[in-house]
Amino acid sequence: MYCKRCLAIVLVVCLTITPGCWSRKELNELAVVMALGIDKHEEGFALSAQVLKSSETGARQGNSIGSLPVITYESVGRTIPDAMQRMLSIAPRLLYMSHLRVLVFGEAFARQGVGDALDFISRYYQLRTDFFLLVAKEGSATDILRVATPFEYIPANSLHSSIWTSQRNWAATGKITLQHFVTELKRDGSNPVISGVKLHGRLEQGESINNVKKITPDTLLQHAGLGVFKDDRLVGWLGEPSSKTVNYVLNQVDSTAGFVSCPVEGIAGFQVRRAESRMKASVQRDSVPHFHVLMEVEADLNTVQCSIDLTSPAVIADMEKRIEEKYSSNLLKHITYVQKSFGSDVFGFGEVLHRQYPKLWKKYRDNWQNLFKEAKISVSTHVDIRRIGSIIQPLDKELKEP
Repeated sequence: MYCKRCLAIVLVVCLTITPGCWSRKELNELAVVMALGIDKHEEGFALSAQVLKSSETGARQGNSIGSLPVITYESVGRTIPDAMQRMLSIAPRLLYMSHLRVLVFGEAFARQGVGDALDFISRYYQLRTDFFLLVAKEGSATDILRVATPFEYIPANSLHSSIWTSQRNWAATGKITLQHFVTELKRDGSNPVISGVKLHGRLEQGESINNVKKITPDTLLQHAGLGVFKDDRLVGWLGEPSSKTVNYVLNQVDSTAGFVSCPVEGIAGFQVRRAESRMKASVQRDSVPHFHVLMEVEADLNTVQCSIDLTSPAVIADMEKRIEEKYSSNLLKHITYVQKSFGSDVFGFGEVLHRQYPKLWKKYRDNWQNLFKEAKISVSTHVDIRRIGSIIQPLDKELKEP
């Protein structure tokens, strides 16, 4: 009985000194931020926040759209927290960052360096690390967050899902998260990349709700390859072929399409089902690092616009060889382009050298960006064609046969 009384007293005391839900925040007290934009400003930072209007999320009925369920607030401050505080002068609720889907840097801001912004973003307790990073190519982050997008009712969700889909099926973009970017930034022997996005059309039309009421919207958000960084500064842009090359070397290709010339006139298209790269480093007598990239690709033929006999193993072997030669040539071409034009090791060759020759890496580390420009690189590719489709011969060949 005495023990029960003591336990009851302890429980009462605990309930008194440890009140529950002391840090609770009600939904009607918060402004849930879905996307954040950071731009350069003469006073410091220009901040844009795409905020969810919870009262409008269920307002869409059938095909009618009354108003978009988001509003974009803008403010300026010496620091990002300062800009967030100033945003409270126009936003009726506290900003809540835990549901952030995308963070967009303006190009001018990215070129001067994103390190100061990343310092706050990495420290801020509300932010997770799984949202995607983007750079507004040839524009500002604010403009990107003003565009009304089709398919997804919330523009931030549209950006997030389009990044995911294009990276898995196109291979010319990258779903770069905060954690991934910071890891590459801190790692010796590599530099990060961030996917680009730009306006396709005019902003004035894109920010109107009428933009999503048309069969063909006036303004869309278009992915624009990869932005190359040296440390925390954007130094240039890669087009589609170079962006794909980066993703191939980094093992970031799930699926994509390509084509190759036939032995006779015409082309054949293929779909990549698996792509895997391996890199090896060696150091010659001249102390210049040499890197070899080995690509292994599994592909299916998905269109044949020429007259070839697909029942012949020799023809399939010839097509595999043609794809191998195209891969090896193109990959080397675009690796060399990035190497000579930017001197930024976005492929991680320095990290490979670090793993294989840790003692030698100490000698190269401080001057790696210059040494990388002179490194010798070679590429070889092995391709296996797994499937040729549900018909054996090209359709035009079958139609011509008597």
